[in-house]
Amino acid sequence: MTWRPGRVDLVLFLVAVAAAWGALVAHLEPDQQAATALSLVGAAAVAVPVLVAQRHPVGALLANCVLVYAYYALGLPAIGLILPLAPALFVAARAGHLRFAGVLGGGFLALSIVFRVVSATEAEPIGTVIGYDGATQFALLCAVLALGDAVHARRGWSAELAHRLRLADEEREADAHRRVEEERLRIARDVHDSLGHAVAVVTLHAAVGAEALDDDDPAAARRALETIRSVSRDVLGDLRDTVGLLREPAGDLPRRRHGLAELPDLVEATTTAGLDARLVVEGIPRPWPAAVEATAHRVVQEALTNVLRHATATQVTVTVDHGTDHLTISVVDDGRGSTAPDGTGHGLSGMRERVGLLGGRLLAGNRPGGGFGVCAVLPVAADRVRVPA
Repeated sequence: MTWRPGRVDLVLFLVAVAAAWGALVAHLEPDQQAATALSLVGAAAVAVPVLVAQRHPVGALLANCVLVYAYYALGLPAIGLILPLAPALFVAARAGHLRFAGVLGGGFLALSIVFRVVSATEAEPIGTVIGYDGATQFALLCAVLALGDAVHARRGWSAELAHRLRLADEEREADAHRRVEEERLRIARDVHDSLGHAVAVVTLHAAVGAEALDDDDPAAARRALETIRSVSRDVLGDLRDTVGLLREPAGDLPRRRHGLAELPDLVEATTTAGLDARLVVEGIPRPWPAAVEATAHRVVQEALTNVLRHATATQVTVTVDHGTDHLTISVVDDGRGSTAPDGTGHGLSGMRERVGLLGGRLLAGNRPGGGFGVCAVLPVAADRVRVPA
């Protein structure tokens, strides 16, 4: 692959050539001979390494120094010392080689001053060499290096800023994905809990209604149908809320909050399905934060659904214990228990996720005397506990 100098390379080369030719025309030394074609060509040749300075800043600077030395070794008119090196020094400092460029340029300048001091004449006294020419060249060297280092620092700052902005974008994207995943899991839990409970209750009450019709008991059939209608209405409301959340931003739609006040309805629906379901309240009832009450409601709902579906139980007890800084919910049945490993199934996983989000813990498993039990402890910060009036 062939390489061609870019626009910046050509600009730096032309600047170096223009500076050298300007020095020839300006007669930097009093007894300097007039510029010749050879000196003009030599001055331009000195600047050739600048064409590759951006690709190889250190090598270009070394080659530039060698060519400047060769130029003066040929006895050609003065073009300055730092001036023809300025573009290469600038590129090296801009590339991050400030110390190398400073040492090389300063050493080259020091050797030149020493040589001129040794060969000083009456026409060019030592004071002029050190005080004027040396100071001017040193000031030019410092200015070029400072400019290159400033550009390097600015580029580094821009790169660091771009890096931080990229990290911030990646973090925002990851946070957005995390929020989407959390919302997806929350919707999955809500649909599983509400729809699963409704299907279980409707199925059992449909069976109760069918038996009531066979037994010529229209009152019992009517109660079963009323329960089915009530549960269906509730689950349709939940599904409507869920679909609304999927269609619109979460902040634009009000969400129905289930709480402890609806636990009696859950227990009653379970009772009418044929189980002896009881609700026991311990401690002093009080209002809890909405998230705590909603989690307690979902835990009871899912636990009762599991009892209706799998336990073949005759009795289930729901206990709500209002502690000083925590709310404890337990659902215990006298059924056959579970033969599956602890924690399997979407229902228990969903309950654990809900309770875990509040920093609580959930225990579930077979009871020593038979049956299955679920216990959720939901802690609440002291400053959020409302003292009953």
